[in-house]
Amino acid sequence: MTVYTLGNPHLRMRVSALGACLLGLEDDQGRPLLRDTDTAQPWHPGQSALFPMLPLANRVAGNRFELWGEDYSLPESERDPDFFLHGDGWLQPWQPVALTDSSMTLQLTSQNGPFHYLAEIDYRLQGSSLVARLGLTHLGEVPCLYGAGFHPFFWRDEQTRIRFMASGVWQEGPDHLPTDWASRLAPYLDFRQWQRPQGWLNHCYGGWRGQAEIDQPARQQRLLVSSECAFLMLYQPDEGSGFVCLEPQSHAANAHHLAGHPGLRLLDRGDRMSLGMTLSLRPAP
Repeated sequence: MTVYTLGNPHLRMRVSALGACLLGLEDDQGRPLLRDTDTAQPWHPGQSALFPMLPLANRVAGNRFELWGEDYSLPESERDPDFFLHGDGWLQPWQPVALTDSSMTLQLTSQNGPFHYLAEIDYRLQGSSLVARLGLTHLGEVPCLYGAGFHPFFWRDEQTRIRFMASGVWQEGPDHLPTDWASRLAPYLDFRQWQRPQGWLNHCYGGWRGQAEIDQPARQQRLLVSSECAFLMLYQPDEGSGFVCLEPQSHAANAHHLAGHPGLRLLDRGDRMSLGMTLSLRPAP
């Protein structure tokens, strides 16, 4: 599938229509800001630099949910035997609908299980920032719960530190599903002050202030992640993985089974939801 290389004087990105994913984002010195994907080898969107999550993010307990007394089973996923992991948008080919030297817009129509939607994603380089915007329109006759998010894989080394504000966390439990909400953070989960992410991490933060910072001391460089989303997923398999994920998303992990469905949107036919994420490169102070 075609890889589109776009750039401006500050940044360069590679985009694939498969999964509407980014395969790389580099600064003006060619250094990766996100995990780089080697397209000379067979690759999958799960190995990309960034992919969109839709029509939900993360996992839903039992791969099912209930709405108005009706039980809805979620589709199977080719990437997870038990869950509709991150939905299906990141696994499907999208259609490019607009292209410039520094921006690209892609669309997808999908009908799978209870979801029937039109999605549009726009990636554009503006100065030293990548601005991403994702929109979803429900096409089904029956209202449905929707969510979305962005799953970037930020480059890291042994010195990388992160910082962000949140009011609490749902820690990961069995089957990668969240446990109870906690507003008191264990030291290794508290990133109000600069800290290196350590070990296995896969936790959902709520009450996120909408900004997270990634500090790269070896490069004297910082990356600011900003979004209107109130939830942030932190994921890292281990410190030697070469990446750490800070994932803005519209809803809490497993929100389909939480009181009030925090962050999910109930969309009727023709209703639309959208969310954005901006990655801004800046020198360290």
